[in-house]
Amino acid sequence: MARKLMAGTAVVFALALLLFPQAGGDAARSGLALCGEVILPALFPYFVLSNLAVRLGLGQRLAELLDPVMEPLFHVSGAGSAALALGILGGYPVGAGTARTLLEEGLLSREEAQRLLCFCNNSGPAFILAVAGNTVFGSAAAGIFLLAVHIASALAVGLLQRGASLPSTGKRRWRDTPSISAASLLPQAVKQALDASLQVSAYVVLFNIIIGLLQALPWPSDLSDSLLFPLLSGMLELSNGVCSLELWTQSPHGLAICAFLLGWGGLSVHCQTAALLDGSGLRLGPYLRAKLLQGTISAGLALAGAQLMPELLPAAMTGESVDLFSLLPLSVGTGAALWLGVIFLLTKRGGKSRCERV
Repeated sequence: MARKLMAGTAVVFALALLLFPQAGGDAARSGLALCGEVILPALFPYFVLSNLAVRLGLGQRLAELLDPVMEPLFHVSGAGSAALALGILGGYPVGAGTARTLLEEGLLSREEAQRLLCFCNNSGPAFILAVAGNTVFGSAAAGIFLLAVHIASALAVGLLQRGASLPSTGKRRWRDTPSISAASLLPQAVKQALDASLQVSAYVVLFNIIIGLLQALPWPSDLSDSLLFPLLSGMLELSNGVCSLELWTQSPHGLAICAFLLGWGGLSVHCQTAALLDGSGLRLGPYLRAKLLQGTISAGLALAGAQLMPELLPAAMTGESVDLFSLLPLSVGTGAALWLGVIFLLTKRGGKSRCERV
């Protein structure tokens, strides 16, 4: 059945390219430009940071420090906090990539990594604050509120999806291990970061083409002017859906749809995540159900907040374009500085340690 569906989708895609070659070509060019100017500069440093952070001992240090918090709350080792924090700072799909690295380094069991995946892959603060808040809703307060809702819903999913406590085979013990050679550490981190960034970019271009072809279709005016259009487009690709909400910025339902889309992430993000998880043994089904749950929780919180705080919805600011490139200093600079500081403080404590059950 899945093969037939995939074959049918491929046929429809090919026909659309034949019918709307100009729209497809323009969308491909804009997708490549987006990757070159925004996606690669924004994601590549975070992928390098996540690989270096885990391999330099950040995961072990956080596991040692945060086991008393992460295990009771989420039934996941404290090392998982590295994926959670990097996922919040770096945006989709950095959290998923970090979770896989933690699994491959042996810092998480497969079941722990599967649970962590359900709530560590999130939208970044640059997109939420600058695009959703300032540009679409014309309000810094709306951006801060959406970010708080997004983080709260992710943590709520982690609590709801934590399952039973994992059996312990003994007390955790920490021991020093030899340092990893920098000569092999940096090249491996850069290679893996480049592979992940190129995979993400390929899906960005593909879904940009799909969105361009869909926009070339003659949509009914009542559909394009309703909340259904940004909801459907955002279910497919996040940024297009959020930016389509500019006509609904004075409506609590518009804020709720925005929060839902940020929590859900979009099919494009999920394909990027699937590419990063390929070969890891982590299942996509529980992750997708968790993202749907996160979107639903986010929408409920946003709708309640809009009712209680109507000042979150000021007059709409329409006609402004989103300069994604201007978000890079916030997304890359702030996040990189924070994580370099964390790495420095943790590694100052001494040699690298590794957790083992005894």
